[in-house]
Amino acid sequence: MARTTIKDIAKRLNINPSTVSRALRDHPDVSLQLKETIRQLADKMGYKPNYMAINLRRGSSHTIGLIIPEIAPFFFPSVIRAVEEATHEKGYNLLVLHSNDSIDREIENAEICANMGVDGILVSLSRQSHDIEHFQELMAAGIPIVFFDKILPDTAAHKVVMPGVQAAALAVGKLLEDNPFCKNPTGFFADTRMSITEDRLKGFKQALEAGGRTIDEQSIVYTDTPEEAKKKMTELWQSDDRPDGVFAMSDEILSGIIQAVYELGIRVPEDLALVAISDGQLPLYIPFPIPYVKTSGYELGKASAALLFQLIMKMPILPDTHYLEVTLEAARPSGNK
Repeated sequence: MARTTIKDIAKRLNINPSTVSRALRDHPDVSLQLKETIRQLADKMGYKPNYMAINLRRGSSHTIGLIIPEIAPFFFPSVIRAVEEATHEKGYNLLVLHSNDSIDREIENAEICANMGVDGILVSLSRQSHDIEHFQELMAAGIPIVFFDKILPDTAAHKVVMPGVQAAALAVGKLLEDNPFCKNPTGFFADTRMSITEDRLKGFKQALEAGGRTIDEQSIVYTDTPEEAKKKMTELWQSDDRPDGVFAMSDEILSGIIQAVYELGIRVPEDLALVAISDGQLPLYIPFPIPYVKTSGYELGKASAALLFQLIMKMPILPDTHYLEVTLEAARPSGNK
């Protein structure tokens, strides 16, 4: 007989698995009446938390879980490659799961890791994650977890991140230094629910203020996809208040801006100064040179895996946030790759 899961309970009650998970952990966001309904049904269906069974597993699975919010062309492939190399070197297997930026899928992925008896987990949180409660029982059961890239800053956990404030300030500072007459710099940012967006927006504002530039609503653009970035860049360029400098906070956003640049015939850097935060691959294939701050997914994956293996080896490391170094890459000479 198949084991009853949180998803099974949620389906019976026509509610989200995340609600069931919170209720079973006595979270204050769930009403007392609903908690009791969920607990009664869980008992009736014979639900037993899989997390608790982890303590009973025999030996080691020699498997690492990697939970990421998306499988996109940029950044995360480099992370996966670095983690795979690290796990292979240690004689471990790698289980890659993606949440599709859904908290419900993220909870399911945590349960899969529990069922597989993984020895440790690396997690980049979804946009819908407002806490790490669904990982607490795993951690309480002695399974080390390292959160990376997309994290919740105020949580007591092991975290590895890029210094987003520093990276954005460095990039925008370079843009203003190279283009002292730039009067209308504009920043393109991703979802405001993500910690990396918040950090990079803060760095953008700091650099503009340090450069004596005015920050207004026109200076900041939010976009979730390359297609949307292209659309908004096109609209801005065709408006009466077109930007003379643009900062892109990620490769996804940069790719959309580049499409608009091509189609509109914008000359970079003659018509538009452009700077970005990038993993470093995309700028190599752009026919015009742009400076960028390199935030390497490979280095982030490598550092995160190294920390996780230290925790698996029971090294006494207190939960903290570990920051990687970022570097400013000058624009390559035009025509070189």
